[in-house]
Amino acid sequence: MGGSSRQGCGVVRVCLPLLLALGACGSGGSGSGGPGQVTGGGTGSTGGGGKTDIAPAFPIFDNTRMHDIALTMSADDWQSIINDTEGDTERHATFVYDGVTVKDVGVHPSGESSRFPGNPKISVRIAFDAFTKGQTFGGLHELKLKGQWDDSSMMRDGLAKFVYRAAIPTGQEGYGRLVVNGDLRGLYCVLEMWNEQSIAAHFSAPAGPLYRIRGVLGTDPYKYLGDASTAYMPEPWERHITKAAAGDEVIGAFLKGLAATPTMIDSVDDVDTLLGYLAASALMMNEDCLVGDSGVQDHYQYYDPASGKMFILPWDPDKTFSYSGNDETRYLEARFSRSVLATIIRDGGDYRARYKARILTVGAAVPAAAVQAEADRIYQLIKDVAHEDPVKRFDNNTFDWSVGYVKDFTAKRYNFVLTQAAGNG
Repeated sequence: MGGSSRQGCGVVRVCLPLLLALGACGSGGSGSGGPGQVTGGGTGSTGGGGKTDIAPAFPIFDNTRMHDIALTMSADDWQSIINDTEGDTERHATFVYDGVTVKDVGVHPSGESSRFPGNPKISVRIAFDAFTKGQTFGGLHELKLKGQWDDSSMMRDGLAKFVYRAAIPTGQEGYGRLVVNGDLRGLYCVLEMWNEQSIAAHFSAPAGPLYRIRGVLGTDPYKYLGDASTAYMPEPWERHITKAAAGDEVIGAFLKGLAATPTMIDSVDDVDTLLGYLAASALMMNEDCLVGDSGVQDHYQYYDPASGKMFILPWDPDKTFSYSGNDETRYLEARFSRSVLATIIRDGGDYRARYKARILTVGAAVPAAAVQAEADRIYQLIKDVAHEDPVKRFDNNTFDWSVGYVKDFTAKRYNFVLTQAAGNG
């Protein structure tokens, strides 16, 4: 019984303790026509309370077209973004997307490993209402332009989401050619952020708390440290929805449930979504996730008031498809011991068998041939802009070679993982 659009109202299950009264069980939105899927042009409309939505010329996250993106701002402000000298301070800018202008947006640098002074492909976040209260673009308050700095194929994020999307709620993405103050900055990925708007495309209202998990190697964000939310916030549980239908006490209650009754994880966590996440992560060999190489990293947890459960959500899956050059033979439960949440799946009840079964299901839903075809499609879409990109980290020959490498690895990895999951390894 979950708030996801893929969940139905089934039998009543035990939910997280210490919570406020739960909302009625119901299915969420279908996901179609979600945030950013507004079509048409024009200057937008003004609703109640002074809110103004600027309509895009095409769906913002249409990943079948190359979007034209332009930023105009103070030269000093742009240099401060490249140098990362002012942190997350919003800089004033004019944003143009497929010919539609949004005035006075906020811009600041973004990213993890790619956010360092002097990176010419630094990622940025665009806040449409930073200086103009109530202003949105295609219904969005914000989006991210990702520079693809450390991915020689410049497509791993989108390709990984193609796999995740077949299994669990997943954010949208598109591709754009970015020009800043008249200077070409090359190929960028346009990312939908996890926030109240994107959550509404997958879960029923009202929205619950949303957290980005920021782990540190050697520590486990899922270790129970008491009921108080201050033991987990602001890190490693970083809140991303401020006005929610439940409070931060859900964190301690969730972790307490994991620690006290690991064989009853279904009562506090949407295990179907967790298994889908782990299965997709195994198929693409995600090195930076719940079971990542550098610790428990790069994912979100959403507390759904309708079901009283946590849902894991993917984020920034660019370190996939042998990003680090590793071969395909990483076993199915690699790195599981680093997290209580994953350890339960490995050791508790029938979860391990369910995990292997889910791998086979996801592998059938999005087979290796489909992933390879998607890689070819993205390559044809982005190659011209990638080739002309004057500030990308890798040369054109490396970019072209990387696409074939990703496709070859996909075939090998799928064969290894599916053979292991079927019990034939």
